[in-house]
Amino acid sequence: MDRQRAGWLWGLQALSGLLLLLLLGSHMVAQHFLVKGGLRTYADVVAYLRNPWVRLWEALFLLVVTLHAMLGLRAIALDLGIAHRGRRWVEGVLLVVGLGILGYGLRLILSLGAMG
Repeated sequence: MDRQRAGWLWGLQALSGLLLLLLLGSHMVAQHFLVKGGLRTYADVVAYLRNPWVRLWEALFLLVVTLHAMLGLRAIALDLGIAHRGRRWVEGVLLVVGLGILGYGLRLILSLGAMG
């Protein structure tokens, strides 16, 4: 594999890890510490997601966590010593899975935010 590409992908994973600290922290605070009783009900979540800024923040969280997870799974697969043809297959599968997760998650965020 091209060392420059490997370095760039490692840097992207490290950056996404740092962003996860911010996004996960804010998500936990908003979902558990600012809510009476410590957990939002379904109706509370729907009301919360009506705010377009919240939808944007949650969509960014979904994007970053998915990217971080797919890059991590890719790194694990490559550490197992997969041949070049296998790498391309793994990367293709992870791309499809990641896009599927993003598509489903964004649809859920948008549809719940449009309810009510």
